[in-house]
Amino acid sequence: MAYEAVVVGVIAELLDLDEDQLGPDTVLAGVEGWDSVNALRVLVFLERETAQPVDYQLFMAAEKVADIVKAIKTPAVT
Repeated sequence: MAYEAVVVGVIAELLDLDEDQLGPDTVLAGVEGWDSVNALRVLVFLERETAQPVDYQLFMAAEKVADIVKAIKTPAVT
């Protein structure tokens, strides 16, 4: 699954932004409305939307949208 589109969609929806304003290299600190409360909202919504756990430490350390994508844990293929 392409999680980048999901991450962009969730951030845009929760922060009332246009998806065109966001991309993998978007710096989160520069996103209007990005703060610790909205970050946690995004984390919860991502876990719901992807049905995958999100690595909390990686997520909270994320500086860019692409870093959030990397924090979404994908199931191991056996």
